[in-house]
Amino acid sequence: MSAKYHIKDLLRNGEFVWAPCVYDCVSAYCAELAGYNACLISSCELEFSLNGTMAGLFNWEEFIGAAERIAHSVNIPVIMDGENGGGTPSRVYRNVRRLAEAGISAISIEDSNTGGVSGGYHYGSSRGFMSRELFAANIKAAVEATEGTDCMIIARTDCKGGGAPQIGAIGQVGGMGLEEAITRVNLGVEAGAPITMIQNICHADCEEECLQIKREVPGYRFYPDVHATDGKPDCTFEQMQEWGFHLVSNHVAMKSACLGMLDAMRKNYSNKNSVYSEMNDIPGIIPHEFQPFTFEEEIARDKSYCEYEEEIARRFQ
Repeated sequence: MSAKYHIKDLLRNGEFVWAPCVYDCVSAYCAELAGYNACLISSCELEFSLNGTMAGLFNWEEFIGAAERIAHSVNIPVIMDGENGGGTPSRVYRNVRRLAEAGISAISIEDSNTGGVSGGYHYGSSRGFMSRELFAANIKAAVEATEGTDCMIIARTDCKGGGAPQIGAIGQVGGMGLEEAITRVNLGVEAGAPITMIQNICHADCEEECLQIKREVPGYRFYPDVHATDGKPDCTFEQMQEWGFHLVSNHVAMKSACLGMLDAMRKNYSNKNSVYSEMNDIPGIIPHEFQPFTFEEEIARDKSYCEYEEEIARRFQ
């Protein structure tokens, strides 16, 4: 399988893109089953699935291999959180080109430096943020790497600071401010990126910041990771669209998967049997034995090869 349409198709048609964060083929397929029109490979969730490898220490071969498998497991377009793409224009060009050829529909490239441990406490920790000019050059390289493909580049900056306090230190640590963030993503637009993302605008009472971005940043705008405060969404889809955003993501897959697995495993362990997990079905979606992918095409192809073998064998009888 692969996407039947692309992010650029959705945006051109005026559709609002809601891409839940995923980390493997099954979580991406669940997003498709749930009705989403896209999904986004979260770098942190993917890193956690790779034995807890933190940003800055991951292997690009692992990232690209996972992206290719996920992109070819669903019919909806897949967005990739590309971290900083490798950190320098030549590395960004090579990695983005490979991701685009692997079937990724959009890739975000950010301005955080890597090379050290840069996860777990706040954006830009350990190595800080790259210069404006290097970020702009990286975006230019990324855009050029997607030429001749349907992939779009998202110019993302993590430098703003602030954000939602419920997500921990990421939201509490200061940064360079909104003006610098706007300057950086506009350099990304100048370098050819059709989509921009400013991190840490996702918090309650974010309207003023969002409207400033709408006024000062052209093109398609990505609202990062919508959150909820005290049981209420920080903003609605209608508000996001009114404030000039065209795409949004949110973390759901890994947390929900862990909640479900822990619940089933604890119940089975406590009950000393598998009744709870085996009877906890979703009719039409998750049957008694969950097989998320079907293999009719592969089975039919294999049968045709077996028949061909038999045909050849009969010639020599």
